Amino acid sequence: MIRTGKQYLEGIQDGREIWIDGERVKDVTTHPAFKPIVSVKARMYDMAHEDAHRDTLSYEENGERFSVLYKPPVEKKDWDDKIVAVDAFLRDVGGVVTRVGDETIGEMWSLYDGREMLAGIDPRFADNIDRHIKDVVANDVFHISANTDPKGDRSLAPQDQDPDMMVHVVKETDAGIVIRGAKYETAAAYADQA
Repeated sequence: MIRTGKQYLEGIQDGREIWIDGERVKDVTTHPAFKPIVSVKARMYDMAHEDAHRDTLSYEENGERFSVLYKPPVEKKDWDDKIVAVDAFLRDVGGVVTRVGDETIGEMWSLYDGREMLAGIDPRFADNIDRHIKDVVANDVFHISANTDPKGDRSLAPQDQDPDMMVHVVKETDAGIVIRGAKYETAAAYADQA
């Protein structure tokens, strides 16, 4: 399934709890800090429905269309198709954007390629990645990650890093985690990953 930009926007107007500088964000689709990137992501979804971009941004399987970006890469052409899709999207929006979901898929494919090793540790791990990939592909899920600040010293173990470069978890609640002083990037505030 390929979602529309409207479906994406409606999906993230769900009362999520996002805070910026002590202020609660009421609606990530209209808040000035999020509206530009949210609009770009909505555009990405809409492009896959347009005649001019449909075959570049999506593929058909069993009579249904899916995102090229989420197609499991089994041959070189699959990777080439992903590059062409990202290029078409960036040309359309007229710039370079990050944190719109396409850049985090590599982790998924790495885990997919390592299924046998994961199954050797616990068979449920391989089953989990298979189930996760099927869900992402079938539901056109906005796949996300969180990256720590790249300025950390990668030659040091995490406990030996400058603590101001790391995420400081203050507490965990049923609603999520509360952090302070974190220097990381993520699209979690405007994503809808299940």
